[in-house]
Amino acid sequence: MPTPVAPTDPPSAVAGPLAPGEHSFRLGGITQRYHVHGTGPVCVVHPGGPGLFWDHLRVPALERHLTMVYVEPIGTGGSGRLPSHPHGYTRDRYSRFLQVLINRLSTGMVHLLGHADGALVAAHHALQRPERLAGVILYEGTPEPGPEQGLPDGGRRAAYISGLDEDLRPLRAGVPPGLAAVRLPTLVITGRNTSGDAYRRARELHEAVPGSRLRTAGSEVAHIEEPGRFSRMVHDFVLETIAHDVRADRSLPGVGRA
Repeated sequence: MPTPVAPTDPPSAVAGPLAPGEHSFRLGGITQRYHVHGTGPVCVVHPGGPGLFWDHLRVPALERHLTMVYVEPIGTGGSGRLPSHPHGYTRDRYSRFLQVLINRLSTGMVHLLGHADGALVAAHHALQRPERLAGVILYEGTPEPGPEQGLPDGGRRAAYISGLDEDLRPLRAGVPPGLAAVRLPTLVITGRNTSGDAYRRARELHEAVPGSRLRTAGSEVAHIEEPGRFSRMVHDFVLETIAHDVRADRSLPGVGRA
């Protein structure tokens, strides 16, 4: 995977929240960092783990078609940590930071892509805070926690995030309940070579969300091993969603660029 380019753009306060490069804001005294690359309709990306760094999910092939807004989740990298770190990183807390970020972008409707545990965060967000979402992409929706030090497989970096809330109670595992109420266009992506649990989780997500589409790649890390195929799946879904919204006379300011 290419090494992310160090930002050389003006500060976000001057250049705007969608200027290429690194940006940050604060919520409740905690810094949330994010990175912008590419051009086109806006797709916000939440990585997995929980705890994987944002650059594991960078997809340069998609940046040729979409403005990719990569979230650096709180508790990882240059983003801030909760006072209860490594505990307290609930899906709802991630979702609240996502909502502030999406509102800051001032670009109308956006698409949301989540990977691994990030897919379950995205599913929760689609259920609880769907107002600014044009569609959601759930990619390999299964948790994959990693150790504090760098992971050996492919150079992935991760921070340790526990499975407990700030009161040291276990977080809810599995597919978020209530997804039958989701009314957003939804794409579920999994790989043929994934573990049985990962494929089962993808099927559960697909069956839980009415009208969702299930697409299968050849690898559980298709964004790395099959970037062209993965990019086409996501880009085609985004364009079809935008076309559907245009036909339905639903305004998508800021995301209509080809």
